[in-house]
Amino acid sequence: MTFFEEHHSAGTTTVPVTERTAAALHALEGWQETGACTTITAERAMMQAAQAEDRASRGQALGPLDGMSVLWKDIIDQTGEITTCGSALHKSAQPATQDAACVSLIEAAGGVSLGRTGLSEFAFSGLGINPHFGTPPSALSETVPLLPGGSSSGSAVLVAAGLADLGIGTDTSGSVRLPAALNGIVGFKPSASRYDRTGVHELSRTLDTVGTFARSFDVLRAADRILNTRPATSPDTVKTEILDLSESLGPVWDPEVTAAYQAALSRMTAAGWTVRAAHLAAVDELRALTAAEGPLVAIEARRKYADLLASDEASRIDPVIRTRLQQAPVLSDADYAAYLQKREQLIAAARAEIGDRLLSFPTVPSLRHPLPVYLNDQKAAQELNARLLAATMIGSLLDWPGLAVPLRDAAGRVEGSILLSAASGNDEGLLVQAEQLLPALTHPILNI
Repeated sequence: MTFFEEHHSAGTTTVPVTERTAAALHALEGWQETGACTTITAERAMMQAAQAEDRASRGQALGPLDGMSVLWKDIIDQTGEITTCGSALHKSAQPATQDAACVSLIEAAGGVSLGRTGLSEFAFSGLGINPHFGTPPSALSETVPLLPGGSSSGSAVLVAAGLADLGIGTDTSGSVRLPAALNGIVGFKPSASRYDRTGVHELSRTLDTVGTFARSFDVLRAADRILNTRPATSPDTVKTEILDLSESLGPVWDPEVTAAYQAALSRMTAAGWTVRAAHLAAVDELRALTAAEGPLVAIEARRKYADLLASDEASRIDPVIRTRLQQAPVLSDADYAAYLQKREQLIAAARAEIGDRLLSFPTVPSLRHPLPVYLNDQKAAQELNARLLAATMIGSLLDWPGLAVPLRDAAGRVEGSILLSAASGNDEGLLVQAEQLLPALTHPILNI
């Protein structure tokens, strides 16, 4: 029985918030040595839990997140806490003097901040491996520990294990969607402008977004309503056409992933949705751009860490991350500006192609990857990283919001993950339609 199952029943808390929080904090102690949790913020959590409990007793709860437990990726500032960005270079950094905007919003809504979670160093890998703090095994692990996915590894693993209701991460090329898939939970990456990134240490100033993890879509939806401070406009239509991009994005999907995805498409069709295979011209043009100039995330990461790479401290960076930074393209300011301008043109072109329709494809090409294989084989790690991020990176470059939803068999075993996306800026349309789609995406005897 998981921690969540012991302390919840049918989605309703069965014990007081303070008692549940104390139990979660105690349970987190066992996860620190795995690297899933880097810091436990016990005093902060217990104070917030007591306040939430008091509000509940007076019938003055702040909303659906009041009293819910939250974990924060250790790249997001919290007052009084060191933000390590998963790097040994920052273990002794000065504590943050101000909360990140997302922290302020979630805590003002009653969120109980339990602690901070591990990640790939500088958030620059989709595998979730970290030699400085440790690498937590995926929640899908059975006899052999599996890769957790990254870079938001700790948030995904701990939410999947039931240690928190909500996990907050960041997504640049797939760093929320990918670990959500590899841990069998729901993950949401918004369009880049939807959530305020103030107080979040950037990897890519253009692509970075704050993202969310949960076991329940309802929790993600509640978090979105808090983190999105702009007025939300509901779409005019609920059911619309879904463009299946699985055959045009490039990755070779594993048979298990393909079977789960095709079964999900069949259920959506049976539920009355129109699904058709599609090929987007903007994706082809994007591929040409990245082939000529390189991935934008690597270009911007290299620009950010150029001075560090040239210093004596570079030897302390995870060798896999250091190699990726060193091999990243170096563009002149003029070429960089032209790249960004071309990307904006492609985003607009993709928006025109897609309209208000949804996009779908498997979140990742494969689910289960033995952790020991990739801990000491840099070449294998680099190759798998590129493969796992191949589809999600396209979505990031075209600024598509994306919702990763686990696909399970009748016994509850995770067989795959479907990524529902929409055109840049159409986050509300994605979330409204995804909510309608969820009954078709889950196995008939299961719920998300």
